[in-house]
Amino acid sequence: MKDIIESLKQKWLRDTTKTIILVLILFVIFIGINILVQKLELIDIDVTKNKLYTISESSVNQIKNIKDEVKIYLIGFNENTSLGDILKQYNRENEKISYETIEKIQDRVDIKNKYSITDETQLIIVEAKNQSQIILADELYTYDYTTYRQIDVSEEKITNAIVNLTLDQKPKIYFLTGHGEYGINIDMTMLKAYLENETNDIENLDLLVKENIPEDASLLVIASPQKDLIESEVEKITNYINNGGKILWLNDPTGTKVDLPNLQKILDLFGAKFDDGIVLEQDANKMALSAPNCIIPNISYTTATKNIATDGGILLINASKITLADDETLENLNVTTNNILTTSETTLFRKELSNGSTGKIAGDEEGSFIIGTKLTKTISNQNEENKKEAQMYLLANNLLVVDYPITVGNSTLYPMQFYNNKDYILNTIAELTEKEDLISIRKDTGVITYTATEAQDRIIKIAITAFPILIIIIGIVIWAMRRRK
Repeated sequence: MKDIIESLKQKWLRDTTKTIILVLILFVIFIGINILVQKLELIDIDVTKNKLYTISESSVNQIKNIKDEVKIYLIGFNENTSLGDILKQYNRENEKISYETIEKIQDRVDIKNKYSITDETQLIIVEAKNQSQIILADELYTYDYTTYRQIDVSEEKITNAIVNLTLDQKPKIYFLTGHGEYGINIDMTMLKAYLENETNDIENLDLLVKENIPEDASLLVIASPQKDLIESEVEKITNYINNGGKILWLNDPTGTKVDLPNLQKILDLFGAKFDDGIVLEQDANKMALSAPNCIIPNISYTTATKNIATDGGILLINASKITLADDETLENLNVTTNNILTTSETTLFRKELSNGSTGKIAGDEEGSFIIGTKLTKTISNQNEENKKEAQMYLLANNLLVVDYPITVGNSTLYPMQFYNNKDYILNTIAELTEKEDLISIRKDTGVITYTATEAQDRIIKIAITAFPILIIIIGIVIWAMRRRK
């Protein structure tokens, strides 16, 4: 009996020892694979719909050619935070951009004293060219009170800080005021925020105060003026045009039939005019929300619209139309045209805005109309080698970029949130200000949705199923080996 018990003990000890050794081997292999993966710094697979954890094409284009050394400090954040993953991508795109995570500021007295940082503080410091910019943790998120969702703006803030510190000069965009225009601090605050996020300087311009349009103006925006210019203002804008200036003119219909002859003088320099009325779509495939005044225009393929023209289009509400002079007049004005937005052939143009009929009524004009056009004017001078070109982009719609919400079903949306509206206007401005590196389809950072590609989905499913199966197989093998003995 004693020999039997001893034999069982030896067998149990032997089998248990083998099991422990096998478990240790598997554990060492697991640890080794993890260490190898960390050293390789493989790119994480981003399966969210809007690529929330992958830096956007716009950010990549802005940082890829930076020649200055940029150092980013993550203060009070864990090494494994998603911000660290984002900054790895910045470094991967441009090795001049490096980062350091400082979980406890007490460990870096130099940084703590330099920026007077208190314990338990969370912030990001971006340094470049002997300058720095601090981003507080609560600035990394904003809240949309119309959709009741939190929006992550970390990437925008970091990219903006990098570009701010390394860019020699930011584009300066002036918004004309003093004539009842939509205001950037009242009616177009979202547009202003988006433009500032893309490293533009925004400022109001009152031509009754300024002697001239400032020389640093990259773009002048005219947003639906309700009152006419005075002669001195016409002269200042004309001088700006003759010096090769660029204008973005947005215009909503009013239905008031008020003449604004001095404003028209500016448009006449390019052979164009806005017609006061509303475009009504008759083709069900070219309207949205079953509303004839919600039109989906045809988009020409240009630098600014190359992605939008083939992906979703844009939606305009209560748009008007643009009329251009005949070819001979345009030629005499040295103006070339590029019609960007046009309607279908079955569209109606109605001047009687008080009539809400959806069908054609007396006085309606039917056909295809121009809604958005880019006009380029060659400025003649005595020196043929130094000819200048002025540009004016006309859009017969301003509602596209204002802060007035629109209720659709149970949702309240802003016009810039429809289709690719935001990208369309921002890309147009980027082209006019010669910042073509910003032209892209921007990601929506509000909602996380699983949308892996087929290849990514295959990898994830294999990982989910293969590892449990492998463990089961190993268990069966161990059980079979022990049973044979």
